[in-house]
Amino acid sequence: MDSTYHHGSLRAALLAEGRRLLVDEGPAAVTLRELARRTGVSHAAPSRHFADRDALLAALAAEGFDELTADLRRSAGDDDLAQGLTAYAHAHVRFAIENGPLVALMFARKPLPGEPDAEAAARFYALGAELLGEAPGEPVGPMPYVLAGTLEGIGALVVAGRLDPDRVDTVVDEAVAMLLPRVREQLARRGGSADSVGGSSVGQ
Repeated sequence: MDSTYHHGSLRAALLAEGRRLLVDEGPAAVTLRELARRTGVSHAAPSRHFADRDALLAALAAEGFDELTADLRRSAGDDDLAQGLTAYAHAHVRFAIENGPLVALMFARKPLPGEPDAEAAARFYALGAELLGEAPGEPVGPMPYVLAGTLEGIGALVVAGRLDPDRVDTVVDEAVAMLLPRVREQLARRGGSADSVGGSSVGQ
């Protein structure tokens, strides 16, 4: 029954179906048994790729963080700090609005060390730290969490119907304006330009 899947294609199919189920019915509906039924494989087949439901949810969250990080890296390529941070912020909020249930899983799930979403989230926060002028190679400071929490919160307000989509751009721009002085201060302490993206590799 599951012989139609080869070389990891079942894993990809399970993740794709899991994401659809997450969006349509919420995280509680995402089970290995239901995904086996939807992909037309035996109940035991998903266990070849995911030890349990938590492992599947971790993989979904990791996939989301990696997609978000890739979007943000592309968006923040401008050397000008204000423009780069603004583009980053709008890209984050846009992703949060377009992928509400996935983003909720990403930021609500508590990962264990070594799980894929923990590693993917670390890459996401490291990119934020780079943009915000934190010294490379050092533990992530508080500002990337402030930025992520602010932008994820704005997206959540839109998804919940608490913020009119027509006002999103104005709210995001206001959030960036509030953060910019603190970011410039960090860059100045590092000896970098207070008007350039914090590090030369953000958009690479």
